[in-house]
Amino acid sequence: MREIELILILCQYYFDGEKSIEKFTDKFNQYFKKDASAQTILFSISKFKSVDPANNVAVKDDEYSRLWREYITNEKVGELKELYRCFKKGTYVAPVKALEETSPAQKVLKRTKVVSVGDVPQARPKDYATKGIEAYRRNRDVVAGALAAAEYKCELDCTTELFVRKSSDITYTEAHHLIPLCFQDEFVHSLDVEANVVSLCPNCHCKLHYGADIEPLLRTLYSLRRERLKKCGIEISYEKLLLLYR
Repeated sequence: MREIELILILCQYYFDGEKSIEKFTDKFNQYFKKDASAQTILFSISKFKSVDPANNVAVKDDEYSRLWREYITNEKVGELKELYRCFKKGTYVAPVKALEETSPAQKVLKRTKVVSVGDVPQARPKDYATKGIEAYRRNRDVVAGALAAAEYKCELDCTTELFVRKSSDITYTEAHHLIPLCFQDEFVHSLDVEANVVSLCPNCHCKLHYGADIEPLLRTLYSLRRERLKKCGIEISYEKLLLLYR
């Protein structure tokens, strides 16, 4: 199973044990588009039970032990609880409070049309329909600024050999919104900011969209951008980010 799937099963074990296992399995399958049986989930729960110190077990060195140490031993239970709550409710980022209409910040954001002013909160873009699909307008200047800031290199520091663009003398990389714009409704501030746009080679970009094992890539990018995103008024945990890439 993928890391995020095991993290959620850890949540089930730690907070609910084997209670409502059928309900959890149904939601798990619906979200991840899988066909796991309740017995499969219970098997993973038994693995977490086997590394739970409360059961007087021997120390092990496997994926279940690693996740237990990372979240339970290191006292990140609060993060697990919030993740589990969001998973059960079907919302994957923390609830946000809208800025008051009378606040000076809101008034400035409403009348200002700044493309790129560094890592500061920006007003949410207006949604629009294109070919019958609701979407958010992407700002080309933001993308250009993010690629230039990365010096047209792949931010995953991979070994893929980049080629030079036909139209210029710079290497070709592609822009990727780390937090997908389709989740803009769950954030008060714009996701279309340079802090949320990473420069990737075509191979890494395709892997993020279509690859089976993307957790190491996302963890690296999240570590690179977490603090910058906070400056833009965008807060999300690594675990919740993983959920957005189901």
